[in-house]
This record gives sequence, structure tokens and C-alpha cells, in this order.
Amino acid sequence: MKLIESLGYHAAVCTPLMRRFLADEKQLAAFHQGLHATKAAKEYAPQRAQAYTAESRQVLTQALHRQYEHLTPNPERSAQINLLAKPNTLTITTGHQLNLFTGPLFFWFKIMEVITMTEQLQKEDKQHNYVPVFWMASEDHDIEEINHFFLGEQKIRWNAPSTGAVGRIPTNNLEEVYEHLKLIWGSNESAKELLDLFSTTYLKEKTLAQATRALVDRLFGHYGLLIIDGDDTSLKAQFAPHIKEELTNKTVVQQVKETDQLLDLIIDGYKPQVGVRELNLFYLRDGVRTRMIHQEAGFTTADHAFSWDGNQLFQEVDQHPERFSPNALLRPLYQEKVLPNIAYVGGGGELAYWMQLKSTFDAHKLPFPLLKLRKSLLLLSEKQIKKCNKLSLSISDLLLPSASFINKRVRQVSNIDIDFSAQRTLLQQQFETLRTLAAKTDKSFLGAVAAQEKKQLKGLDNLEKRLLKAQRLKLKDEVVRMTDLRHALFPNDTFQERMIHFSACCAHDDVTVFTQKLKSCMATLPDGLSVVQL
Repeated sequence: MKLIESLGYHAAVCTPLMRRFLADEKQLAAFHQGLHATKAAKEYAPQRAQAYTAESRQVLTQALHRQYEHLTPNPERSAQINLLAKPNTLTITTGHQLNLFTGPLFFWFKIMEVITMTEQLQKEDKQHNYVPVFWMASEDHDIEEINHFFLGEQKIRWNAPSTGAVGRIPTNNLEEVYEHLKLIWGSNESAKELLDLFSTTYLKEKTLAQATRALVDRLFGHYGLLIIDGDDTSLKAQFAPHIKEELTNKTVVQQVKETDQLLDLIIDGYKPQVGVRELNLFYLRDGVRTRMIHQEAGFTTADHAFSWDGNQLFQEVDQHPERFSPNALLRPLYQEKVLPNIAYVGGGGELAYWMQLKSTFDAHKLPFPLLKLRKSLLLLSEKQIKKCNKLSLSISDLLLPSASFINKRVRQVSNIDIDFSAQRTLLQQQFETLRTLAAKTDKSFLGAVAAQEKKQLKGLDNLEKRLLKAQRLKLKDEVVRMTDLRHALFPNDTFQERMIHFSACCAHDDVTVFTQKLKSCMATLPDGLSVVQL
């Protein structure tokens, strides 16, 4: 892999809120702890390590050893877990849903960036130990978001209906997916490796969480990555006081609403990334994960299957903390409670909801991590790069919305000028003269003038669109070549990394070689969006 072009924090991967956050604007300082950088991490490390207790370290290491029991013992992995028992060890974390067979490619980018960040920070700071961590979103219950991945245009789907935590779903019916993959991939060496990877994780392990851990450990474990499952009784017990705080005082809804109001004053067109509820907890029992509701008589679940008064519910928290599941806004607090975490790596949407939570962390007296916007990669083959050059296509053009891309390119390659901007300006000037005349003679005609101006401008727009359409037909072959290339890079008009599967990158390299190349590339790429040749 090699860098072709760096586009920085392009609008395709960076919202206005993120651009202002990355500019480290003072107006946004109250909504985060700071941006991750080596210097910032080294300065924050002593404070973050001191805030994490010896008891928490013991609970964490014991939980991790227990969670890994289903895998073949590995001395290096055990040593990495035991490293967390030391008072000067900190983590750098990313998290993701349990997408089938890793799902889209940015799953890899997030994990690899955490690994490379950890290695770089470890070189710079010899006073602390750093461990990369992947947090499995095993308690999500939207199976439709994770039960598939795409091979080109084909959707590989696992029929696994569930209403509970996805991490607990049995993997005993994945043979059908495996047989389908055998038909698609065939029997070449690359296919054999991919099928072996699938069968020794998803067909061998009992639950989706176990299968995901086995897969991620096999892909990235040799880089020191640890995989943690928050659906754990001992870890939930650590978080029990904060569960009670949420039930008693509803701190999240109060703090987040205030934060959203403040951000609305600062960011034009601000929309909260995650909507806050009165209670931000689910109840997890009997294969069902259902939202909790506060009523005048006490508490109930949204399906009314369970009800408690206040004392009964507190007893339930104490006796069965594993039955209480945080939603998207409470989960970051849970994560930072159970991990000695110094930085979190995520996409723009993730960091946006972390920024909704800074005052909530303060109210719960929990440390807030440094935030890092993950890198984005647009992967092009050598053939695709040559095609771009032959068609005189810039990457900036390819990043335009589909309709804008086609129209711009048609204008560029056309032998006629299909841009009516000058005509619009002239028409507006003429109607400005008419408005002046009407105002001097009879102001009642101003409405008629405005209506006629709107009508004629719309007619001009329609004429321009029709001419563009006619020219696209005339240049059909050129348009087809351009749109075919763009579709390959932006399937279904979606950013490539959110659609393409890693197996598409392993046609010429085995999985290990691809992983090594990606790691080497990720360690040297600048932040933001980079165009990379495979």
C-alpha cells in the first residue's frame, strides 16, 4: 500500500462539528477532555492512572482471563492481560458492533489505528504501559444492522432473529452462510484461507460474542490487542453505583439536554447525534433486551413484563447487575469505569455523542478520555488509478455526490458550455429593474414581478437540466466509464469503507499479508482522509 493523495479532514468524512473540534476551538473546550496527541497523552497519563483503583484492575484482569477461556491458551496474551494489573498501565480503546465476519472495512481501520497509536505512544512514554483494546458492542439488540456483509453487490445474510443482546446469539445455524461462501469464493488458495478463518471462528464458537473474539484475536491478537465484552457480571457490578444514580437522579437526561442546548448555540444547524431518554437503561433477561421506564408507582420495562418499586429495583441491581444494560449514551460511562482508558478512537458520529457526555462524566465523577477521530482510507487498485488518469478524473471530483459528479464531468468534457449562471445573473438584473419600476408606479405589481421572476428562473433551471440530460446521452460512453469507476469506489453511493469487505482486498495477498500492509500504512498516514493504492 502507498499513499496517493491526502485530503485531510474532507467533508466526506468530517462534519462541521468535527472540523471545529479538530481545530481545538475554545468554544468547544467544555465538551471534551482534549484531542489525542502524544504530548497530551503523556501529560494526562499520570492523572488517568491514579484515578483507576487497584481493585478495578484486579476485577478487569480476572474478567479478561475468564472471557478468553474458550480460546486456546496463549502466554503472550496472558502477559498482556496481566500487564493491566500494573498501576502504570493504561488502555487506548475503540469499539464496534459485532458485524458478521467483521462487516465493512472501516472495522479494520479502527482497530489498526488503536494498535498503531498504542505502539507510537509506548515508544514516546517509558513511564507507562499502553494496551490496545477492542470493546465489543455485545449488548446491542438490532440484529438487522450486523447480520450481513457485502461481497460486491451480493449481500451475505445470516438468518438469526433475536430480540436480546446480540453477543448471546448462538452460532449453531451459520453453516448455511458457510456453504454459500464456498459457492461464491470457490476453491483457490485465497478462498481456502478465508473459509478456514470463518469456519474456525463462527462454526467452532458457541455465541456471536465468542466467535467475534476468536476472529478479532486471530486477526489482531498478535499485535497485543485485547478484546473485552461488557456483558459481564463482575464488570457490571463495578458500574452498579452509576446504574443506581441513573435510576435515582436521571443525571444523563439532565446533563445531555443542557449540553445539547449549549451546542445548538455554538454550531449552526446542530442536531444531537443520539437522542437522550428519561432513563438510559435496558433490562436484559430471558433472551430479551427491553427499555426501562420510570412510572409514578416505580419502574417497569417497555413491554411491561417486569415491574419494581424503588427498593426492589435497587436489590435487583445488587443481586443481578448483569441484567442492566446501558444504552448508547450510558455505555461510554460504563466503558471508562471498567477500563484505565486514556483515549477513545472513533468516527465522527461516535465522537459527536461522546461530546454530548462530558458534563455527565463530571456529574458521575468519572474521568473522560482524550478523543481521536479515526483515519479514513479510500483504496484504489493500480488499474483504477490508471483509469482515473486516462479519464482526467481527480479524487475531489469522485467525492462529489453522484448527480453533481456526472453534471460536472459532462460540462468538462462537453464541447458546449452548459452553465446558465451568466443567464441567471442577467435575468435577475432585469427583474431588479422591473422591481424598481413597479415600486415607482404601482407597488401592487411587486408580487406579480416576483412571481414572474421565480417562474422564469425555474424555466431556466429546467432548460439547463434538459440540455445536460441530452448531452449525457450524447456522451453516453464517457459517462458510463466514469460512473462505473465511481460506483466501484462508492458502491450504492456509499463511502467505500462502509460497504466493501476485507476479502475484496485479499485477491492477491493472503489475510496476514494484507493485515501487515494495512498496519504499516496506517502507522504512516496523516490524519483525515487518504487515498491509498492497494
